[in-house]
Amino acid sequence: MLRAWTRSSTALTLIAGATAAAAMPMGGTFTMHYDNQTMQPIAPGQMRIEERGSGLNKSPGQPFDNAQVTIVETVTMDRGQGPVKGTITFSTPDGTSTSPYTGRVNTDAQGRMTATGTFKVGKATGAFAGLKGTGAFTTVFASPTDQTTAWSGAFTPPPARAARR
Repeated sequence: MLRAWTRSSTALTLIAGATAAAAMPMGGTFTMHYDNQTMQPIAPGQMRIEERGSGLNKSPGQPFDNAQVTIVETVTMDRGQGPVKGTITFSTPDGTSTSPYTGRVNTDAQGRMTATGTFKVGKATGAFAGLKGTGAFTTVFASPTDQTTAWSGAFTPPPARAARR
């Protein structure tokens, strides 16, 4: 129990820094594989893709380093371009952070796919309960089922918890 509390306190300290009310920058990179994709033709040249993926985040020295990442999203493609909307969750032994996001997928003339967009923390649990923040992401697809995403944002840490006596 003490070890779990110490780990959570360390995560809070990393998020909170010296001033609990000030926003702080955080970011990272994760690689992800889509574990499930369902494609539905809508019209000629248009397709709706519902997909789920998982991966591992890297943010050295930050609370979400080595967090398990899961994504659930819907992309509506019209000739290789279109909006993406979904939810991303970062899970650690100390808690989770879930954020809805929106963006746009683009395919260039050589067939390379990228996506850009924004997110906002929607719910956080455990040591991250009360975390607020917004940010942006850029994704590069290595294949239709594998991608690398870089993300960054400004976050306000959770309020300090009263010491237990």
